[in-house]
Amino acid sequence: MIKQQRELIVAPRYAWLRRVALSLAFAIAAGLLVFIVARGISGALLFIEHQELVRSAAAALRNGIEGLPTADLRAARLRAEQSAETHMRIGLALAFIVAAITAAGSYLWQEQRAAEAA
Repeated sequence: MIKQQRELIVAPRYAWLRRVALSLAFAIAAGLLVFIVARGISGALLFIEHQELVRSAAAALRNGIEGLPTADLRAARLRAEQSAETHMRIGLALAFIVAAITAAGSYLWQEQRAAEAA
């Protein structure tokens, strides 16, 4: 009798933990997918933005020593690095937001299904 009462108490806890774990797994998967897509898009944008750096370097190489003072390679490189960091932060922020929404939504959906089944 005590064993049956214990099972009645423990079973809902395991079901709740299973729903939380599944919600977290969904959130991680969704966040990872959004991060990968965001990095792909930002990679294409960074390729376009890095063309300025490539053009500056090509101009400096074409003009030789005289072209070096007119080509500000360091500033172009710093802008490219800042842009890459900004794109990384945006990708991480989007992934976190989607993961949070997915975790909450999937948990509520599972709770609703559990309530309907009971």
